Amino acid sequence: MNSSDITDEITLRQPAHWGFWGTVIWGAVISVIFIVLQTITIFVAVVSRNGNLSQSALEQLFISAVGNGHFISLATFVTTVVCCGLIVGVIKLKKGSVLSEYLCIRPVSPKTMLKWIGLLAGFIVVSDLITTSLGRPIVPDFMSVAYATANPVWTIWFALIIAGPLFEEIFFRGFLFKGFESSFMGPIGAVLVTAGLWAVIHVQYGAYEITTILCLGLLLGAARVLTGSLLVPLGLHAASNLVATIEAAILR
Repeated sequence: MNSSDITDEITLRQPAHWGFWGTVIWGAVISVIFIVLQTITIFVAVVSRNGNLSQSALEQLFISAVGNGHFISLATFVTTVVCCGLIVGVIKLKKGSVLSEYLCIRPVSPKTMLKWIGLLAGFIVVSDLITTSLGRPIVPDFMSVAYATANPVWTIWFALIIAGPLFEEIFFRGFLFKGFESSFMGPIGAVLVTAGLWAVIHVQYGAYEITTILCLGLLLGAARVLTGSLLVPLGLHAASNLVATIEAAILR
C-alpha cells in the first residue's frame, strides 16, 4: 500500500459533514424556523393573556411584547429546544457523521478554560471602559427593559445564561462553523463569517452594541479554532451573558 492509498483510507475514515452549500441551505432553513417559531410563540403568549382585545390592540401588544423579558424568555426556551433538536437531526441526516465530532464537543483542561476566561474578562473590562468613555450606558435600553419586564425574573437569567448561548453556539460555532471551516473559507473565514452572522441577528441593539458583539464573536471563534472544542466558546458566551445580566440587575 503506497502513501496515497494510506491518505485516501484515512480520509474515508473521517466523520462526514455537510459541505459549504449544504451548510448554507440547512443553516437558512433552521434560521427561518427559528424566526417563525419565535414569532408564533410570542404571538400565542400574547393572545392567551389578552384574547378579548381587538385585532389592532393585539397587534400593538405584540409589537411591545417583542421587548418584554417574559415573552423573550419564553420564546428563547421554545426555540432552543426545537432548533437544537433540528440541528442534531440535520447532522444525523448526513450519513457517516458523528455528532460529537461534528460539533467538536471535546473536554478541555481547567487551565485552558481559565486562560480564555481571563481573556474574556479583559475584553469585558476594555469594552466597558470604552463604552463609559463615550458616554454610553453600560446596559443598553433593550436589556434594561427586558430585565425589568421579566416575570418571574429567574426566567431571563436562565434564558440569557443557559438557553440562548446553548442554541447560538451549537448553531454558529458548531454547525455552521464545521461546514465553513472545511470549505474554501478555512478556519479564518469561518471565524469571520460566523461572528458577522451572529452579530447581525442581534438587531434589537444599536450599531455600537452590534459592533461590540461582533468583536466578542471573533473572540469566541478564535477560542473554537485554537482549542478545538465548542465547550470553550459556549462557556465564554454564558459567562459574558452572566456579567451582562448582573450589570442589568445592578445598573438598570
